[in-house]
Amino acid sequence: MCRDPIPYHTSRLSGEMWVQAVLTGHPDCICCEFGMSKEVFVELVEELQGIGHKNSKFVTLGEQLAIFLYTCVTGLTGMLANDFSDQMI
Repeated sequence: MCRDPIPYHTSRLSGEMWVQAVLTGHPDCICCEFGMSKEVFVELVEELQGIGHKNSKFVTLGEQLAIFLYTCVTGLTGMLANDFSDQMI
């Protein structure tokens, strides 16, 4: 039996606001969303900056990493990942 699709990514937060909400929210949330603790996420952003990665014109490095990790952790397909990242911008 088919059912009507139900929107999943409906947050009204911008990308940076969503990342900050995850980082400052319940400690289990970041592990569920990004697959790592807040401390490891922050360290990874700093490490990436240290080897030359930067913010893009509209997306911070933290947002870029968050989208990448969220895609890996949740197993989003390419098309769904594009929809998700489009909502974040």
